[in-house]
Amino acid sequence: MSNNKQVNTIFKMSCIALACAVVGIEQASAAFVEDSKTSLNFRNFYIEREYPNSNAENIGSWSQAAMLRFESGYTDTPVQVGLDLSGQYAYRLNDHNAERLDTILPYDADKGEQYQDYGKYGATLKLKYSNTELKIGELRPMTPVAFIDDSRQLVTTYAGVMLESKDIKDLKITAGKLTHINSREDDDYEKLSLFAGNAPRYESDGLNFLGLDYNFTPAVSGAYWYGQLEDIYQQHYANLAYGTKVGDTKIKLDARYFHNSEDGEAFYGKIDNQSYGVMTTIEDGNHLLMTGVRKNDGPSTFPTLAGYAPQPFLHAWANLGFVKPDELTWHILYAYDFKGLGVNGLRATARYLHGSEISRPGLEDNSEIEKSLALRYVVPEGKLKGLGLELMHIRTDIKYGTVYQKGTEYNENRAIVTYNYKF
Repeated sequence: MSNNKQVNTIFKMSCIALACAVVGIEQASAAFVEDSKTSLNFRNFYIEREYPNSNAENIGSWSQAAMLRFESGYTDTPVQVGLDLSGQYAYRLNDHNAERLDTILPYDADKGEQYQDYGKYGATLKLKYSNTELKIGELRPMTPVAFIDDSRQLVTTYAGVMLESKDIKDLKITAGKLTHINSREDDDYEKLSLFAGNAPRYESDGLNFLGLDYNFTPAVSGAYWYGQLEDIYQQHYANLAYGTKVGDTKIKLDARYFHNSEDGEAFYGKIDNQSYGVMTTIEDGNHLLMTGVRKNDGPSTFPTLAGYAPQPFLHAWANLGFVKPDELTWHILYAYDFKGLGVNGLRATARYLHGSEISRPGLEDNSEIEKSLALRYVVPEGKLKGLGLELMHIRTDIKYGTVYQKGTEYNENRAIVTYNYKF
């Protein structure tokens, strides 16, 4: 979608949303305004990735962002009306690595450099009746079939329509269609496509989805989701989880399954992939332990949306993804909350992932490993309450056959300072 078309589309959505909202405000302005929430989030983001075993040059950037979001209340009308507005802006703070693409800031291939700045904005019309809500415009889904990316600088958003209903006890029904994505490193909306490396880009007319989340008992929950990226792939997702408490220790067992196949015209050819995963989470006081295993079956890579859209519903999702054909991944995460030592707001996390049995034509003994350490501190009180600092170090080892792939494995450091102000 061109910039002009994007501006016109969002402008029209905004006008429709504002017109509907004004009608409701005339009847119930207090609820619309008094129940609203406005927040301003600042994020200073530094990242550098180095390739220690090759001549590849480092990539990365340092930028400052501001993100403003307004979420209205609802009018006191038979069909309640609401309106959300958002604006995001980021500015590159130096020229270090600016001549190289880093997948975080937009890149101008003609000039051979990252953008100096970029921004996003959007509007969402909300219509609500009883416990059913319809959203039209900018969407931020966090579902098994589509998810935002808030791990870098500006947040991924989508355009489309989404309905969510909780009118049936213990059941949440979600349905809708996403037509465009505004990815984390872009200032424009594009039609949805498949993340396929250097392959030609084929665009879909949209992602249709239906989700059912059900609580069988207070301890047992399940879900089924279906997603259809028209003419590219179909995706089925099923989940069953059990949670209990032994003394003061919380235990959760979680099993997840994905089945992926091609759809319609099959723009990217045949897709044959299944993923099975089980994970155990144990939380005891200030300690958190998560561990599990996941197996990919089939000759295809697990399909994800173009635009670096993540898939955190895969238990072993990480920087490397661990989505390769036939890959077997086991993983473990440990986190400690230092409030147990009297330091409120400080938390440390260590994570290890090991993928093996990867199917690569003509190569055996393929594997990949990712290790990460993170330290996060959020000021718990006082004038600087909510100010956060996060430091992260990531190391990867990628092996093709019996040889470690020079130039592919990398080490990465991130430093992130955040502050969220609520009006």
